[in-house]
Amino acid sequence: MLLTTLRDFEWLNEAGEVSFGERGVKMTAAPETDFWMNGAGGYCKHNGHFFFCRQNGAFTMTVCWRPGEAADFAQCGLMVRADEKHWCKISLMSKTGGSCHIASVVTGEAGSDMALVPAESVPAEIWFRVKSHDNGALELFYSFNGVVFTAVRRFYLPSAPTGAEAGVFICCPASRPYTAVLSSIEFA
Repeated sequence: MLLTTLRDFEWLNEAGEVSFGERGVKMTAAPETDFWMNGAGGYCKHNGHFFFCRQNGAFTMTVCWRPGEAADFAQCGLMVRADEKHWCKISLMSKTGGSCHIASVVTGEAGSDMALVPAESVPAEIWFRVKSHDNGALELFYSFNGVVFTAVRRFYLPSAPTGAEAGVFICCPASRPYTAVLSSIEFA
């Protein structure tokens, strides 16, 4: 089922290490990769690994990740991208030592903003969901059990003429690689 869903996906900044198997897609983020735009601070990165398909109109996408060993600011999650300057993401953002947050980021012309929800520890699995509405609104959610989802934010992104790119991403701003396993992805 997972592999069938992924047949129409393509890469932006393909991960160097990717393996497809029965239990999911194992991805390794290269060191010093990220999706973040801060013109004032000079830190602008658009070199994380994004595996996506094109979506038009309303849709819901739910993904499940099995996070890897924590690394400073390492992330695995989902992303919706209109273009290089307009996108959003929600992820598990870990730190060395085991602390982590649910991080949601919305990026526009002025740069990226981030909202953080503390998590007690790195979970064995984590689910993320995005709902895209016909009026252009997007909603981001997370879940630790795949059943009960907590809303994090609702906002608007400008739409690209051909629709949005929706999919999963992995990155690691730290100086070492980060590996996680995508175990499911579903569209409704």
